[in-house]
Amino acid sequence: MTMQPIPPATAVQHQAPIAQQMPVSQNQQMQAAYNQQMGYQNPQQMGYQTPVQSAAVTPVANTVQPTWKIKMADKGLFFTKIAALLITILTLGIAKPWGDTMIISKWASNLSIEGRSVTYNGTAIELFGIWIKVLLLTVITLGIYYLFWGRYAIDRYIDSRLSWA
Repeated sequence: MTMQPIPPATAVQHQAPIAQQMPVSQNQQMQAAYNQQMGYQNPQQMGYQTPVQSAAVTPVANTVQPTWKIKMADKGLFFTKIAALLITILTLGIAKPWGDTMIISKWASNLSIEGRSVTYNGTAIELFGIWIKVLLLTVITLGIYYLFWGRYAIDRYIDSRLSWA
């Protein structure tokens, strides 16, 4: 597809009026019928301007979206979630960071973005430390810490420990 050059400004003055160059669209036909019905002789009486003809527009190339693949056929993630739930219930919630670490590690091992795999390098002890800090500061500040910072602390930690394999 070749682009046609835009004529210089002096050449445009010698051509026929722009309204005669443009093909009449259905919208323009409807506008003309409305103007005639309303008794307008000149479209500028009601503020309607004739559209300005623009240069040819080249289509934008399609951008390639990254391909995400998560191996969901692997039943290991399901059983890992069951095991993490049992660990959390049996320890009355104290071992929740260990269960979360198991789930996130398994999820990251099943994830592939544009053919590159992702790994999770976090440990349950570090996650437990953040979990305790959030819990204590939430109790001390009567929930204010959790509302503004605490609920994002664990997500920030997990995001910082994800890396390309």
